[in-house]
Amino acid sequence: MEPWLVVWLVIGLVTTGALLVVLLFLIRHAILLGRTAGRMQRELQPIADELAAESARAADTAAGLSARADASRTPPRKGRR
Repeated sequence: MEPWLVVWLVIGLVTTGALLVVLLFLIRHAILLGRTAGRMQRELQPIADELAAESARAADTAAGLSARADASRTPPRKGRR
């Protein structure tokens, strides 16, 4: 076997091995990221639900105040500016 062929074979095998290691670490990090995102969602869901409930309550209060303000307004007088 020619020496240059052995050199290219070694370079190819080392490069393939390095790419496999990088691929394994990439898969590992993707799994870790998925677990972390799920945990974050589980921890933040009660806070998001509470904020949604408070937002709905504030909207109801604002609608009630607006309805009362509209009902208490007197129509403008005619003929006078």
